[in-house]
Amino acid sequence: MAEKPKKGLFGLGRKKTDAAGGDSPSPKKAEENPVSPNSKAGPPPPAQPSGDGGAKLYRHLEALSRMGTAPASTSSEASASGAKKLSSPQKAIETVKSGQAAKVRQKRLMKELRDIRNSAAVKNGVFTAELFNDNLFEWDVKLKQFDPDSKLAQDLLQMKRVHGIDDVWLRVSFPDNYPFDPPFVRVLAPLVQGGYVLTGGAICMELLTPEGWSQAYTVEAVIMQTMATMIKGEARIVARVKREFSETEARKAYDYLVKTHARHGWNTPPKAEG
Repeated sequence: MAEKPKKGLFGLGRKKTDAAGGDSPSPKKAEENPVSPNSKAGPPPPAQPSGDGGAKLYRHLEALSRMGTAPASTSSEASASGAKKLSSPQKAIETVKSGQAAKVRQKRLMKELRDIRNSAAVKNGVFTAELFNDNLFEWDVKLKQFDPDSKLAQDLLQMKRVHGIDDVWLRVSFPDNYPFDPPFVRVLAPLVQGGYVLTGGAICMELLTPEGWSQAYTVEAVIMQTMATMIKGEARIVARVKREFSETEARKAYDYLVKTHARHGWNTPPKAEG
């Protein structure tokens, strides 16, 4: 499922372009087409802009978060809209089940939050975890300490120098049936490419699917595995942001991922499907 890191990424590995926007010739091509010493050299091509890598989006989300107006996850709304109509006895049974599930979810997440705040990873600054809009069922996680030799860590150093941003911001949404169903994890900002990050910011990781999930997994384990997966897949920060990540796109990409791997498994999926 991994995508090879593409050129044109933040701070590193970008192709230089000429004034017309094409790829600059390689040294080998330059030798094959030498410029005559009598020819006049044209003006140097304009400097290639570095792009903001999603810094503007990051700051926008920060501002919304401070004001408490950031949009919440649509998972509960989607499940409600797709619910089947039930008879009165069925409704009563489902109400009881729903109430029991809500208690289980709340109790588990309160424990998870306590454990994470006391974890060595948080105390050592590997990542931070806070409730989104004081909502126990949605967390904002910021990944801060990647392998220093990784390209993603180098990109974040550049982001920090230029924009003062030194982390990858995740939104973790816990479904109504958590911990029996996996959380939904997506990248908000900056814009990450490769590293098993799909369209919209969804994460391609088996343990985040119904088939690969176990209720024994802790939230801390999910976060640490997400960081390792991004490094394994050589994630990079996109230089030029063509389109911002969105939850709608992320959920569509995740649904497609689940269906694809349900058909083909996780070892040898067709290249066309990741």
